[in-house]
Amino acid sequence: MSTLFNQPGLLFLSLVFLGISIYFIKRFIDELQWNKRLNNKKKAMRIRLPRGQQRNRLSLLLTGAISPIVLVIVAVVASVNLSGNTFEVVAFNSGDDILDLYQTFEENYRSSNNWFMMDGAGEPAMDFAEENLDVTSGDQGSDDYSGTNNQVVGVDEMDNVVTDGKYLYIAGNGEVKIALAYTQQNTYQVLSLEKELDYNVSDEVCPQSFNTKGLYVDDDYLVVIGSYYQNYCYEDKEEDDVVIDWWWGYREQDVTVFVYDKQDDFSLETTYEVAGNFLGTRKIEDDLYIVTSTHLPLYQEDVNIDDYLPHYIVNSMSVKAKYKDIVYVDGVAPNSFTTFYALDLDGKQVDMEVVLGDSGYNLYVSPNNMYLAGTLWPQRTLTDDLFQPEGDERQTAIFKIGIDGPNIEFDQYGKVPGTTLNQFSMDEYNGTLRIATTSGRWGEDINNRVFMLAPDLTIISKIEGLGKPGEVIRSARFVGDYAYLVTFEITDPFYVLDLADPTDPTVLGELEITGFSSYLQPLGNDYMLGIGFGDSEGGTQGIKISVYDIRDKTNPIVFDEIIYDYSDFGWSYTSATYNHKDLLVSLDKGIIALPFSSYDYSNDTYQYNSGILVFGFDETDGLDVKGYVQHDANTEEEVYVYKSKFIHDSASDTTFFYTISNRYIKVSTINNPTNILQSLMLN
Repeated sequence: MSTLFNQPGLLFLSLVFLGISIYFIKRFIDELQWNKRLNNKKKAMRIRLPRGQQRNRLSLLLTGAISPIVLVIVAVVASVNLSGNTFEVVAFNSGDDILDLYQTFEENYRSSNNWFMMDGAGEPAMDFAEENLDVTSGDQGSDDYSGTNNQVVGVDEMDNVVTDGKYLYIAGNGEVKIALAYTQQNTYQVLSLEKELDYNVSDEVCPQSFNTKGLYVDDDYLVVIGSYYQNYCYEDKEEDDVVIDWWWGYREQDVTVFVYDKQDDFSLETTYEVAGNFLGTRKIEDDLYIVTSTHLPLYQEDVNIDDYLPHYIVNSMSVKAKYKDIVYVDGVAPNSFTTFYALDLDGKQVDMEVVLGDSGYNLYVSPNNMYLAGTLWPQRTLTDDLFQPEGDERQTAIFKIGIDGPNIEFDQYGKVPGTTLNQFSMDEYNGTLRIATTSGRWGEDINNRVFMLAPDLTIISKIEGLGKPGEVIRSARFVGDYAYLVTFEITDPFYVLDLADPTDPTVLGELEITGFSSYLQPLGNDYMLGIGFGDSEGGTQGIKISVYDIRDKTNPIVFDEIIYDYSDFGWSYTSATYNHKDLLVSLDKGIIALPFSSYDYSNDTYQYNSGILVFGFDETDGLDVKGYVQHDANTEEEVYVYKSKFIHDSASDTTFFYTISNRYIKVSTINNPTNILQSLMLN
């Protein structure tokens, strides 16, 4: 059935043929009824006539009813066989089947070493300490506040700082701090630390640490995601026989999810554990999706696969994967379990899909599908036409998992030449997956491409040869019918691609400037924000913020740009070049804000500065520097300011601007961001 929905033309013809079949079936039934009445009348009149004419007519009608159905079946089978992306899914009944598969794979095909893979087994601790402070219910918060800078509308990404218009939730160092940030009655003046959730497990012998990976918040829930780290410990003895406990190193255990009920004073409602090392997560309404990977040390002796089977735990009730439900695409190196989990936060149910094969590293999620991309190394693949790369070229393997609310299911497996840069290298639009890759190592060998993939992950078309010799893709962004790419070695070609026709993608425009943008952010339909680096003869000379005018797709131009040169600011950086969630953009509020830190050592004096750069933006004047919000200036103590949020007060039509560092929350206004109104110490 999925084949029909994945091919609209075939679906249309199938509906036409089925309509014809229904018509003939109805005629066939009517004919039977009329013949029955006619025969009854003949019997009553004692008339005996041959029935050959009736039989011939019935045969014709039956043939007319069956033939279209047969044609549909033949077309579907042909489309599956001719799709070019056929693959065999192998079934398992036990762990021995997986061990036998691995032995066969090793004997028949080349495989690389696995020394870099991590062991993902382990039982995480579940205890956590909570400081019981009364949360002020007080007045209502605001309905106008900044959310996470998500890639896809309607698909939430976790962040280390989130707000719901009333509270700020801050994750880090194995804990979550909940600060009351705003109420309609007292606005920013209520700023106070209301609650602390501490997940670290104190143990003098062998302590456990919790890595708070991120947060989600909505009207009902606060969701905390992280993993416990089990330290490796041992005992030592001094000469006086006093036992001293030592610990060194650690390994990450399974992923733990804590779900708190906001309406019940942040009481802990549900605790989930999902097996494997964390790869990524998304949230769509009340459904939370998590992807993990569990490495299988199949090269070791006496490996028990049962010990590595993915599992999940909901409020201490455990469910383990069944071998018969594991998906394995024949030919892929069987060295790890990649597990996709769907957590129904309302129903407290979990769906699990386990795929055996090489693990991925880039996760893209649309409202309908999850795509996990990973590298197919030439020495780790079969030598048949499906999996053998062209020469020694690395390829990107793609797992596609269908989403239906809290239910998920393995859909397709595909591959394209080259490797992806990050999640923004992929995008789904009108059922087509667009993916940008780079292959090769240097010079003429490098090839930058954009592929258009059908729903069954077969290649529809491609654009290749983007960039000059030696240039690789530094950033990509897909927006509707268009794609925007930046490649770089010495100059910065900014490409505009027309992808409206998936069968015939074209390059519409190209712009060359020095430096490059490592992240692209749409500013409506007419402008594109670029954050990256200025250029100095092939190197970088500072942080560069650019705005590209893309109204004329055939002739993109630089609308405005600002460069913070190293010679003026010392060595500087912004996390927004690699973490889009640290960037705050609101065209409605006319604000662009991002972290900016610099180090400078001159005249035997060391200076460190960290803060939030705040820009105004409009389509007439472009970028307008509003200020640099610091928590401590020119200090040797590294107070790192890394996040900004806003909450709007409708009564006064004032937008309060919150900046967060590892020590403080400070509040000002968007119109005057450097004028600190109130400060809260976190530590």
